[in-house]
Parts: sequence; structure tokens; C-alpha cells
Amino acid sequence: MTIADRIQSLRKSKGMSQEELADKVGVSRQAVSKWESEQATPDLEKVVIMSDIFEVTTDYLLKGIEPVKSDDHKTMADVIDQKILTEKNSKRAKTALKWFLIGFGILLAIDIISMIIYFIINGFPV
Repeated sequence: MTIADRIQSLRKSKGMSQEELADKVGVSRQAVSKWESEQATPDLEKVVIMSDIFEVTTDYLLKGIEPVKSDDHKTMADVIDQKILTEKNSKRAKTALKWFLIGFGILLAIDIISMIIYFIINGFPV
């Protein structure tokens, strides 16, 4: 796909006529027609204006390079948030393990005490 194809496709996807695009960019309708028919190429200033109008990058207009999705990049805030969540989860896991071990210790102590009481009452097996 050429720059001419991208301009035309983006213009049509926005439901704009060549005249409307020309008015927004500050050129004649004929200039837009020449861009779309590959008879001319817009200058850089016009490419920047069109990128704002079409809400695309200049890289996309000029070279057809699709922008990288922002979900694929982690910001510093995302990294910090993840670290904080990891630390909170780590603290929760340690707390849960501590209570599990306390509970297990209590059950073990009860079992040992009940076994001692049983042996005191019934005597040791022979």
C-alpha cells in the first residue's frame, strides 16, 4: 500500500470528501486528488497535519508502519505497581504460611497431649 492508498483509505474511513480534507489541511482539492493518484506527494508539514486529522502516526502515513500497541509496553508506573502487588502478595503468602504452621502446631500439640492422656489412663501397650 502506498502513501496515496493510505491517504485515500483514511479519508474514506473518516467519511470525508477530498474537498473536506483539503480544507482541513489547507490545500486545494486538486492537491488531495494528486496525492491520491500518486501524481504528487504531500510535504512533511501536510503529512503531520493529516496524521492529526486521521489520528495515526506519521510513520503510518509515510511508510505504512503500524504503531505498537500500548498494551505491549510497560510504563515505569506499571512496573512499580507490579512490584508493589508482588510485595503485598508475598506478605500475604508469608502471613498465610505462618497461620497454617501455627494451626498445624496446635493440632499436633493437641494430638500429643491426647495421646499422653490416653497412655496415662490406659497404660502403655505391652
